[in-house]
Amino acid sequence: MTRTVLHVTPHPGGGGETYVEMLEGMPGYRLERFPLSLTRSRRDGIGSVLGRRRELKRRAGAADLLHFHGDMAAMIAAPMFGGQPAVITGHGLHRLRRTGGLAGRALRWRLRAAVAAADRVILNSTVERDDLAAALPASLRGRLVIVPNGVPVPPSVEPARRAELRRSLRLGDEQVAVLFAARLEERKDPLGAIAAVEAARGRVPDLVLLVAGDGPLEEEVRARAGDGVRVLGHRDDVADLYDAADLFLLPSHREGMSLALLEAMAHGLAPVVADGPGNVETVAGAGRVFAAGDRAAMAVALGALGADPAARARLGAAARARLEGELSVERFRERTRAEYEAALGVAPGPPQGA
Repeated sequence: MTRTVLHVTPHPGGGGETYVEMLEGMPGYRLERFPLSLTRSRRDGIGSVLGRRRELKRRAGAADLLHFHGDMAAMIAAPMFGGQPAVITGHGLHRLRRTGGLAGRALRWRLRAAVAAADRVILNSTVERDDLAAALPASLRGRLVIVPNGVPVPPSVEPARRAELRRSLRLGDEQVAVLFAARLEERKDPLGAIAAVEAARGRVPDLVLLVAGDGPLEEEVRARAGDGVRVLGHRDDVADLYDAADLFLLPSHREGMSLALLEAMAHGLAPVVADGPGNVETVAGAGRVFAAGDRAAMAVALGALGADPAARARLGAAARARLEGELSVERFRERTRAEYEAALGVAPGPPQGA
């Protein structure tokens, strides 16, 4: 029997949609997508959400299981479907983590209603689970489960292909390419990444930052382009950028479990990450960690690895091994399927490949 899962995301694109792509191929389930808003604009998003409520109810009524992505999508939509099997994934709990005061109290009330309407709440890391548990009454905490993300591990890039990719990016053999691939917004700290690389070039002049992505800070980022900073804009070939780069930089102040970070690790890139929620648990020793917002510490970490190819190779190999084991896409699908079956109240299916 094939069951239909309707994945309700805040908007098209982003981590929620990539997450669903990673679940494709799960035995016994057909995955459908429904973005609550057709735009990422906050100004236009409210009208879009309101205009799509009837369609959401129609699509939800035809699904066996609802899966809400992110705390905002869950708060908006999950309470509408109490009694229908449902799962929530936190995806960093961004709205909860950045909202305080009276607004924060109201948000926690709405979040409790969303969790109460769901059978399972999937968090990507221990710290994410603990943050949400602190906002909930004890009666709801048993619904929280940890399912780390996972991504496929690609074949190692051939030297000739890597050389071709680097030439296309105007990278010389001696240059050390640091890849920042994320939305250009404040919590991802692209301007901090630029400042740190500029400082680290005092020690490693051949360090070059590749900035891939778009977003509200794009104009400020482009204004900082120069010999050590190459602004690539939105890219659909991020896998090629992983294969061309030497280091992956993620200075985010908060994450769930970044799929971009996991993909970089799967490609064997040594990660340099801020200690914001989610990042430390993801690298688990297979990378360098600095205090979020500490640009000097970020520069030191980049300079040290930029000057030490052997250390980059060791960390890159450890990162890839972590993705082949604990964070494999196969384990991600198995764990998620188990939560789906718990929410549906059905007997667990056979392991994939059985």
